[in-house]
Amino acid sequence: MDADQLRNGTVVTGPLLPEPVEVLVVVHMGASHKLVGRGIRSGLVREAVLTDTQLAQLHAEPVSVPHDGDAGRFRLGIEAHRLGLAFEYDPYFSLSIARVDPLPHQLEAVYDYFLKLPRIRFLLADDPGAGKTIMSGLLLKELKARGLVKRTLVVTPANLTFQWQRELKDKFRESFEVINSQVLRSNYGQNPWQERDQVITSLSWVSRIDDARDSLLRSRWDLIIVDEAHKMSAYADDRKTLAFRLGESLSGMTDHLLLMTATPHKGDPENFCLFLSLLDRDVYGNIQSLEQAMRQQSAPFYLRRTKEALVTFPDLETGEVRKLFTRREVHTAAFELDGEELEFYDELTRYVEDQSILASADDSARGRAVGFTMAMLQRRMASTVYAVRRSLERMISRREKILADPEAYRREQIDKKLPDDFEELTEEEQQEIVAQLEDIVASVDPAALREEIIRLTRLVEQAVHLEQREVESKLNKLRTVLNENNFFQDRSKKLLVFTEHKDSLDFLAGDGKDGRPFGKLREWGLSVTTIHGGMKIGDRDTPGSRICAEREFREDCQILVATEAAGEGINLQFCSEMVNYDIPWNPVRLEQRIGRIHRYGQTEDCVIFNFVAKNTREGRVLQKLLDRLTVIRDELGTDQVFDVVGEVFPANLIEKLFREMYARRLDEHTIQSRIVAEVDPKRFRDITESALEGLAKRQLNLSAVIGRSVEAKERRLVPEAIEQFFIGASPVIGISPRPVSKSTGIYRVGRVPRHLHPIGDRLEQRHGKLGREYAKICFDKEKLEQDPTLEWVTPGHPLFEVVREELLDRVVADLHKGAVFYDINRDEPCSLDIYAASIKDGRANTLHRQLFVVETDQAANMKLRQPTILHEVAAKPGGSPLPQLPPPPDRQLTEAFMIEHALHPWLEQVQEERTSEIERVARHVEISLNALINRQQFQLAEYLNRQVEGMTVPGLDGLIAQAEQHLDDLNNRLESRRLELDMERHASISDIHHLGRAVVLPHPERQTPQFAPMRRDEEVERRAIEVATAHEEARGWQVESVESENRGFDLISRRPHPEDSKTFVEVRFIEVKGRASVGDVALTENEYRTAERMRGEYWLYTVFNCATQPDLHIVNNPARLGWEPVVTVEHYRVGPDAIRQEARE
Repeated sequence: MDADQLRNGTVVTGPLLPEPVEVLVVVHMGASHKLVGRGIRSGLVREAVLTDTQLAQLHAEPVSVPHDGDAGRFRLGIEAHRLGLAFEYDPYFSLSIARVDPLPHQLEAVYDYFLKLPRIRFLLADDPGAGKTIMSGLLLKELKARGLVKRTLVVTPANLTFQWQRELKDKFRESFEVINSQVLRSNYGQNPWQERDQVITSLSWVSRIDDARDSLLRSRWDLIIVDEAHKMSAYADDRKTLAFRLGESLSGMTDHLLLMTATPHKGDPENFCLFLSLLDRDVYGNIQSLEQAMRQQSAPFYLRRTKEALVTFPDLETGEVRKLFTRREVHTAAFELDGEELEFYDELTRYVEDQSILASADDSARGRAVGFTMAMLQRRMASTVYAVRRSLERMISRREKILADPEAYRREQIDKKLPDDFEELTEEEQQEIVAQLEDIVASVDPAALREEIIRLTRLVEQAVHLEQREVESKLNKLRTVLNENNFFQDRSKKLLVFTEHKDSLDFLAGDGKDGRPFGKLREWGLSVTTIHGGMKIGDRDTPGSRICAEREFREDCQILVATEAAGEGINLQFCSEMVNYDIPWNPVRLEQRIGRIHRYGQTEDCVIFNFVAKNTREGRVLQKLLDRLTVIRDELGTDQVFDVVGEVFPANLIEKLFREMYARRLDEHTIQSRIVAEVDPKRFRDITESALEGLAKRQLNLSAVIGRSVEAKERRLVPEAIEQFFIGASPVIGISPRPVSKSTGIYRVGRVPRHLHPIGDRLEQRHGKLGREYAKICFDKEKLEQDPTLEWVTPGHPLFEVVREELLDRVVADLHKGAVFYDINRDEPCSLDIYAASIKDGRANTLHRQLFVVETDQAANMKLRQPTILHEVAAKPGGSPLPQLPPPPDRQLTEAFMIEHALHPWLEQVQEERTSEIERVARHVEISLNALINRQQFQLAEYLNRQVEGMTVPGLDGLIAQAEQHLDDLNNRLESRRLELDMERHASISDIHHLGRAVVLPHPERQTPQFAPMRRDEEVERRAIEVATAHEEARGWQVESVESENRGFDLISRRPHPEDSKTFVEVRFIEVKGRASVGDVALTENEYRTAERMRGEYWLYTVFNCATQPDLHIVNNPARLGWEPVVTVEHYRVGPDAIRQEARE
């Protein structure tokens, strides 16, 4: 090519360019030519300075479009672009690619709060049970779809790591790896945080362990999610905890930060403001900003909904909105130890007290460990005689080993101590620590050890005697509870039994193998399964795993006996009755247990039985705590008491009090008085009725959520569209999905061709690893219910994205050449110009990108159409001769029309949506930073006055210099943030890319007897619309016409809520078809696909005899009728008899 051919709009190819480039700007500079263009494949701006000799090596595609591209491939290419931006069209996009059925409040948080922020920094503080994992997963999927997130870190309490890992995998197909001490040790010399893109870790572990924290801080993340984030709270600005300092570091390591907690504050505004500063230290740098938020009852980056706001969608029939949570009834199952049991309890207690007194005199790690071990022994006594006997036997064995080699024992005990975060560890970790601590003795003196062994042996003998009686008061109480609640009579009833110890679990539910006893529940003829910390997580088909036991309980077994491991990520809302055979000394653990059954999805009121031995000191203390919480709950009238108990009553307080009692430093009466003082209504009221709770929402904006849900039903990404694209694209890129059988929607793919592997490698960080082989795939997640082994393929799945990327590469030439389509309803030709365009803010962040279509007729009249218009027309058959084409419109004119009529209104809408949130943030930045600046100015003025007055103050010059520097820093922060917010506030149209041009011609067979009846008659259609509209309005529904918008239907009809005219409880998407008399009814490809997509929400209103006496026939979900495809014109046809037979109303 020569320099004269190098013009705006020309597409240039050749060895000097990495891809075909559309010329945007040409600057001639003597013998050289500067070319600036956009890559056709990548969309990237390309720049080159070329000599005449180099220009000669390039080839210029003709500026005029020849329209000789393959129409089928052209349509696939546009569809690939559209599906790549599916999140822009589907208001709830992530629901189409995740296995969840979200609730209104979850949709509100993600789509009305999180995604409205330019940079997500947010504290979600909903009441427990709101489904924080689901909201996090929805956000993750949306951000990944937009290409904004590749590396995600989830920081959570240790006992919740499995729950997060499981739910993200099961519900969102996101694989996360848990990094703990074992992983860190196995990766010595490497940084596992940098080598893994999706990680879950423990908050306490990474805060406490230097190596873990230091290696983490050398990594960078796109999104960080922190669960139970209140554990990062600081006491004051000068008393920051390790967890708060970690939070400060994490905040600076990521663009997007989501903190989540059900207890965001302790009623203390200053403490809460410091906590919020983790999100944005400029907005919450001073208490005045939070005070302003409290006055306005709205705080930036903060959302809290109470349980009153957590409701279902309205019932379609009644419009009723139900609360998510059923009631719960808590009963005390009190019992008394009999004479011999009480003697054993007293004897064991004396041993525990003696050892505890010795331990209390030793203020070292060893002394604390012995005190803890003795408390654990007493807890086992409260559980079962079998459990305490097993512990006693292990202790005897270990003490005999110490006697044999005391020196070896001293070497082994050097590093053994009780970690501060013991209560937050997983059950497996706790069991390992307890086993180690049982080795520790108060004295290694041989005489003392021999005496202790004798004493322990006597206790074992007493325990054996009690077991041989086969009479245990607690077990008798359990049988009574089961009898009274009909568990023996009604074997369909299910019961969850919690115990603290694996030995007690074996006592109740053991299988009699490998030294385990045959459990009492099994002896009673009940079907039982178990979950404990020694079991692997596994899956539903792996015997002996936790997930398999959960399935057995759901499908086969009547009773599940579990340790705390079932409180970690196991969902049992199909069971409504629970027995706490042991009461945990940590009340938060008790709430976690109840939360396994009292959660969303539970349809019955929950009944809980707490077993308490009322003639033991421990039983009476625990009963006092439980009674006190119940009284306060009744007094305050809210279950929130149980949600915040951890803030009022520290997790390990009871254990500490009991250890003091065993060391005879406290008595039972003093402990009960302490509980009354600690568990005080005022302290709970300070939290639950704090002024900070004015920021909580007690009502959901349900009408807005429902409105968006209606829009989502229409625009949602559905399996049929994904399947049609994938199957159509497959032969183009070289894969061959074969249907397993007719009409199943399941395909065999087999091995993925090698030429697709590099694309998979390139996309892996965003979409996950591409498999080398896929046995069976499906596109509809409902099919997973029948066969969980199917691979569910959707946008975002690596196989789908590889197919889409390769297809786009293969059809570049077809899009550039243009294509020809036919339309039976058109009498004049038109051109369709398809564009992609973006909106970016002042920081060059892409806010949105969508496709636009401009239709131009022969008279140069233009109008906007939907990208789905290509499904309304028939592709010109390949190989057929190219017909006479009309002169093409000027592309600059079509682009100008699009900018004026589509992009400018779109830009105004986007800016309006962003402005309110950014203005709110800006106001709080001004309040916060100006308050800090004013305070610093007063400080500086005070120092300067002292200097002027000649006061002798040591280091005064240094103090003045520091104050001036700090003041400069604050002013710079304010100016920098103002500039940043101004750039975020302003947005502009960007990256307009012409994807291709198609010509639509009148179908050459449109007048034939076969197709003429299928053509649209404008007068008949107008009359049919009038009839359909009048019918809906007569029912009291509100009707909106969308006939001109090419959406696959003509009307949207909404039924208002009987008590709120702005809320709609039901919607119909109506396609209206009119016939002058009675005849066949035809749907376009787009209408038919929309009917398939919307199913029960789609209605066909057919009006026969429009020319005389209109006769309306209504069919719901018309896609199920026997439509005959008319391939030549890409329509679907059905006879009038089928309409009449299915018609209703």
